[in-house]
Amino acid sequence: MNGEIVPNFPDGKEFTLFKETFPNALNSIDDIAAGYTEIMTAMEQLDSNRDNEILFLMVGACYTEYEEILLLSLNGYGSGGTKLLRALYERVVTMLYLMKHPDKIQQFIDYTHVHWNKLLIEADMDGVAKELSEKRREEIVANFAGVKDQFSEPRCTETTCKNSSKTRLQGSWTKKPVPTQAREVVPELGLVCFQSYLMPTFFLHTTLWGISQQIREHENGKRELHNKEMERAFAQRAVVLASTLMGHLAYGVLEHLKLELREASARMMEAIKSIGRELTKADLETAEPPPYS
Repeated sequence: MNGEIVPNFPDGKEFTLFKETFPNALNSIDDIAAGYTEIMTAMEQLDSNRDNEILFLMVGACYTEYEEILLLSLNGYGSGGTKLLRALYERVVTMLYLMKHPDKIQQFIDYTHVHWNKLLIEADMDGVAKELSEKRREEIVANFAGVKDQFSEPRCTETTCKNSSKTRLQGSWTKKPVPTQAREVVPELGLVCFQSYLMPTFFLHTTLWGISQQIREHENGKRELHNKEMERAFAQRAVVLASTLMGHLAYGVLEHLKLELREASARMMEAIKSIGRELTKADLETAEPPPYS
């Protein structure tokens, strides 16, 4: 591997190439955007309550993440778009899970106090917590104390250590892993878990596997990181998978909230199928339109 570093900043060439190679894809992406605009507008008209507000915020966050994946992927940064797939997958799965189990929404909210406590501990270590008012500090500490037991789990069992009474905070708001949640709410999401969640996680984290998957070795022995052809392939896959996830999310929201948006839904689902046909030359069976009669 030589030491040459070639700067590669967006210059519009990759976007132009994508547009010329997949002439219908941008129109399909516009149809998805229009559909989500209608969904968000309809959600704003719903009764103002805790559950609806949480769902509204999460739909907005999911769509923004979808846009970020598109921004990277359509400009030649397919591996970057792939990394963001991990976050979008988890967000979509979490939202679908909460819609299926609305009694878990408060648990999801309560874990926020664990996050604030972790931030406070780190802020104290870094010396930036001095900017925090005493009142806000006391509030964070009190809120965490109120949920600590709810999210505590044994460090080990009686069979693995002598002092099994010690506890630790669980790593997430639920003990159920994301892949398990996915297969429970929509079995088809389990089929894309490897490509939309596990592989992107290895890309995102510092793993040799993730780095090696982004390297092309040429016949002359030269190894190239972020090869353009590889990046384009990653980009196509990221766009297809991200669009599929947004289709599952739209279907779940429409069904859960009973929103009468048949035409918008049908256009979105057809757009997602079109993206699959054009970018992979195959239908996306996981993006079926809602079964409206």
